[in-house]
Amino acid sequence: MINAMHQKDQYVGILKPWVSVTPNAEIDKNKEYLAVATWGTMSLSDMPKFAWLTSKIGSELRSLPRGHLVGETRQVSTWGVSDFRAETFTVWHEREHMAKFYRSGAHHDAMTGMKERVDFRVRRVWVKGSDLPIAGDAASNKAFVSRIKSGDFPEAAKKA
Repeated sequence: MINAMHQKDQYVGILKPWVSVTPNAEIDKNKEYLAVATWGTMSLSDMPKFAWLTSKIGSELRSLPRGHLVGETRQVSTWGVSDFRAETFTVWHEREHMAKFYRSGAHHDAMTGMKERVDFRVRRVWVKGSDLPIAGDAASNKAFVSRIKSGDFPEAAKKA
């Protein structure tokens, strides 16, 4: 059931503005970057703990060394008491940077702490630099997320 919910979910609501960590001048428009879309559903009662853990993750994201994270956005939505959804969309210079971040620090703590509380899914795709949203442009941010959710980008299979 959760897989079907995730696959059918095309909702793009009020996104956090796109945060470009890497300046546009340093983005290679023809290079493929790894985009990771996380999706989770949980009970509304789990939202406060999730929000606290997510704020710690955000702090660590913003403190990554230059050349790791390209940019990020996120959204939350409420579909009922038992279906509070949280999504993140991050773009990485290299797969190894993403993997290291997801296995360490606040992200690891959040995944461990919410393991039994969140039904979590992930989608990895390749995006070109020319596909990235423009910081401060809500329409390009929404279009980018819509393209990820609708399967417009080639899948980046999980590395073994």
